[in-house]
Amino acid sequence: MSRNQLNIRVSDELEELIDKKRIELASTLKVIPTRSDVVRFALESYLGVSVKQTDADRRTTEGKAISAKKKSADY
Repeated sequence: MSRNQLNIRVSDELEELIDKKRIELASTLKVIPTRSDVVRFALESYLGVSVKQTDADRRTTEGKAISAKKKSADY
C-alpha cells in the first residue's frame, strides 16, 4: 500500500483536544501517540476502516532502511 502525506490546519482548540487525547491514549497504548496517530485513529473510526498492522510496521521499517541507505551513501 502506498502512503501519501496529508497536511491539515486545525484551530488551537482542536489541537488542544488532540493533545489531550494523546495523553488519554498513552495509558492504554503504553506510549504517547503522535498527533498524526490520533488523527489516523479518528479517521479510521469515522470511515469505518482499519489500517493493517503490517502497514504500521512497514512505515517504521522503511524509514530506518532509507535512513541507513542515506548514511552509507554519504561515506
